Amino acid sequence: MLVVGVLVLVAITLPWAVLTGLGAHRRGAGIPMAFLLGAFFPLTWVAWYVRDERPYRRADRRAV
Repeated sequence: MLVVGVLVLVAITLPWAVLTGLGAHRRGAGIPMAFLLGAFFPLTWVAWYVRDERPYRRADRRAV
């Protein structure tokens, strides 16, 4: 039963890790770095969100 649980967990997480690695490679990471970023895909997504969206930056007063 444990083997089935591990296989299900791998089947669920592996596609997300592969897609994250491919996305990292498209963003300019080399193949070894893309593999590493894919392995840590939840943290990679958080880093990409903070870098791309900058949710905590101050609003520009001139734009208001």
